[in-house]
Amino acid sequence: MPLPRFEKRHIISISTFVLLTCVAYFLYGIFIETIDNELEKELNSTSIQTIKEFTHIVYNDIIELNNLKNRLELTDGMYYRYWNEDASVILKQNHSFQFIEWIDSSMVIKKIVPEKGNEKALNLDISKVEYRADEWKKHVKDSTINITPWATMTQGGNAFLVDIPVFFDDKFQGTITAGMDFTSDFNFILGSLEEEYAVLIKDQNQTTFYEYNKLETSSFKEQHFVKRLVKLSGLDNKEWTFWFSPLNQHPIINKKQIANLSLAAGLMFSILTSLLIYFYMSTRKENKKVYESNERLIHLNQSLQKERLKAEKASKAKTEFLSNMSHEIRTPLNAILGFIEVLKDSELSENHKKYLSLMDLSSKKLLNLINDILEFDRIESGKTVLKEDVFSPAEELQNIKELYKLSAQDKKINLSLQFIRNNHHNVVGDAGKFGQIFTNLIRNSIKFTDHGAIEIIYDERIEFQKLYLKIIVKDTGIGIPKNKLSSIFNRFTQVDSGKTKKHEGGGIGLTITYQLLELMKGTIKVSSSEKIGSEFEVKLHFPLTSKQPKQEEQINSSALNLRDLKVLIVDDNQLNITVLEKSIERFGIKDPDVAKNGHVAIEMARSNRYDLIFMDIHMPELDGFDATRFIREFDSNVIIFGLSANVTKEAIDEAISVGMNDYITKPFSLKKLYVKLYYYFAEQHVIK
Repeated sequence: MPLPRFEKRHIISISTFVLLTCVAYFLYGIFIETIDNELEKELNSTSIQTIKEFTHIVYNDIIELNNLKNRLELTDGMYYRYWNEDASVILKQNHSFQFIEWIDSSMVIKKIVPEKGNEKALNLDISKVEYRADEWKKHVKDSTINITPWATMTQGGNAFLVDIPVFFDDKFQGTITAGMDFTSDFNFILGSLEEEYAVLIKDQNQTTFYEYNKLETSSFKEQHFVKRLVKLSGLDNKEWTFWFSPLNQHPIINKKQIANLSLAAGLMFSILTSLLIYFYMSTRKENKKVYESNERLIHLNQSLQKERLKAEKASKAKTEFLSNMSHEIRTPLNAILGFIEVLKDSELSENHKKYLSLMDLSSKKLLNLINDILEFDRIESGKTVLKEDVFSPAEELQNIKELYKLSAQDKKINLSLQFIRNNHHNVVGDAGKFGQIFTNLIRNSIKFTDHGAIEIIYDERIEFQKLYLKIIVKDTGIGIPKNKLSSIFNRFTQVDSGKTKKHEGGGIGLTITYQLLELMKGTIKVSSSEKIGSEFEVKLHFPLTSKQPKQEEQINSSALNLRDLKVLIVDDNQLNITVLEKSIERFGIKDPDVAKNGHVAIEMARSNRYDLIFMDIHMPELDGFDATRFIREFDSNVIIFGLSANVTKEAIDEAISVGMNDYITKPFSLKKLYVKLYYYFAEQHVIK
């Protein structure tokens, strides 16, 4: 089998890896050895100093007992009368003492301080305590101090018992015995080591009597530790065993972790460096190809940039086109609807009233179609913003049903609304968009249903402070063919289309409904059978609120008299002027002044004092925005209504920013105009 052929790039990269790895391990070994030496030195120094301080505490405490013994012996027992006071002082001054007792020569505990809590030990005969009797006698005989192993006390708890024999009147009198626990004083000493060590101490019987932090003796072989045997001189040379071990947070142990990380980083550096050399040498061969590819990508990016600019330009052109077309269509439509409103109050024959009603219906259908197209464009361009209204979904749905009740009756269709659960909850959301969704669905059902019924079913439930709605709109209309069910929410898709189309509409109502539901995080499902009917199921959720919806202010139309109002109409379209004159004449305003461009409007506003100016936006020479800016320079009080067929948010925002008080979109209803006039002029012009 032939050996693999190594290229130069392989040899260099592998050699680099091996060399750098060896250097990393060499430096790691030196660093670890230095750390181990430093840690060993630190442990030795700390353990010696700590043991010295520990034994100092033990001896100092025993000296206190020895002093008490001396006082008794020097006074031949006279000082015994102060036993309780002296013992109490020692207990108070030394935290290691748990109790001090007097055991007489008969080996019975005669006194104990404090007595409270130690009642069980009082009058105890220690000759019957197995671990005590022999040791006690031995040290009495030798006149030496005795310290027992760590033991369980009769009265409860654990302690070392220290016995000091007392002699006076040439005979043995008894022992001063103290129960001692050095934990508190030892903790105080180790507190200065900042939680860097674990310490374990065992007595002469290898019983653990002190532990500071957790020290696992089973793992000593894997740890750095120090074990020291300490003989308690003067205390029968009892041996205590001290264990010291650093904790993981010890600075030197941390250095070891840093060393491990450094080794890992060194190995990673070795790998990355060798790989970098390998790939660098590999890519040198491909530089030309990469360069050529980059050139192609640059040309492609330039082409994409051009196409993106074209797309943005086309999108802007589309928006401008829709805006202009909307303006051009709404302007004459404003005149048509305005004259229809005027003619409604005229004395007409029944036939003429019927024709007028048909004109009104057709004009409003055309207006709805234009509004649908504009709404569709706003959604697609991402300009639709959801409002936060307070409203009742159930009441909103009831209002929409009442609005279309007559339309259904005209086609002899039964339109009903059934509430499965309705607790009249109020929510926060876009009431207008909610209404638009169900207006589209109900209008769609009425359009495609020639007989039978349309049923609206409302259900609600509450979860996590949200109101979850399920609303079904079910009809007995023409139904939707199976092959169109999947595309029914696509733009310009209709059930009947082409030359045989018999139902009106632009085919975007359901598309708008679907996109509005997506925007509001809702869903819609459709099921249908041809010639039987369709069912649309909508699911929505809104945050609940305890607030109440704003109530529309009730307006008394007979209470408003505007005959004294001085008005200026600024518009370049005579039809619009005529419609507006006829409309405001209904409210007592006669013979308003007229200006057909912005320049004339400014001069007239400068030379006359007007109460109200109707300002068109699109005019030759000087538009309504600039005209308003100039007027506001010398008159800040006159009320200015923007009046335009431009319904875009940008136009409305600009109107308010230049100083217009309000903005009325064409075509407008008499009711809308009346509401605006009442809002601004009712206070001064109400008949009292």
